[in-house]
Amino acid sequence: MSGIARDACTQFVFVLGLAVVVIDSSSAFALDCPTVLLGYRFHTSAKAVVTQGHGIASGKTRDSRFPNGTLSMQAPFFKDLGMDLSVYFPGTLNLSVYPYSYRLGIPLHSFPKVKWTSSLPPENFSFYECRIRLLEEEDFAEALVYRPHPSTKPGFPQDPHVLEVLAPRIPLAGYGKEMEIIGNNGSLSFSPPAV
Repeated sequence: MSGIARDACTQFVFVLGLAVVVIDSSSAFALDCPTVLLGYRFHTSAKAVVTQGHGIASGKTRDSRFPNGTLSMQAPFFKDLGMDLSVYFPGTLNLSVYPYSYRLGIPLHSFPKVKWTSSLPPENFSFYECRIRLLEEEDFAEALVYRPHPSTKPGFPQDPHVLEVLAPRIPLAGYGKEMEIIGNNGSLSFSPPAV
C-alpha cells in the first residue's frame, strides 16, 4: 500500500504504517514499510555549514597509520567492490545541518567488513547519493554521504548533526561557508527540531 500526502495542506504529515520520504517541497511519497510517523515533516534538502572535521580522511591530520589519509587507503578496496571514488576530492566535507537532524535511507552502495588496513579491524561502509552547492552558486555538484558505520568505526566520533560528504573539489567551500545539501532517490532526508 502506498499513497501521496500533501505536505502543503497540513501542518504535519500523519501516516500510519507507512514510511514517508519527501520528494519535493510540497509533497511526500509513502513507501511500503512498517513505520509510524506522527508529527514530523521530512525534507529532501537542508542548509548546511562547512565545519572542521578530524582531518583523518584527507590526511590533513598526521597519523602514522594513515600517511595519506584514510580515503586514499580505502579507495582501491571500494574500486575493487565496484565503486570508483576517483572523481571526488580525497577528503570529506563535514556539513553540519544543525538544528535539523538527518535520516539515511537507501544507500547507493553498502560494503560490509572491508579490511582496508592491518592497523584496524574490518569496517562497514555505506554511501548515499546527494547533491551539494554553495548557497551563492546555482549549480549543484553530485556527491556522496560517506558513512563508516559507527558500530565498526574505531574512534573519531562525529557530531550527530554532521554528515561526511565526498564531492569534487569545491575551492570556495571553506569552514563556515553555507551550503545546501539535497538527498537523492530516497537516500537522505532531513527533519526540523521537535517543537
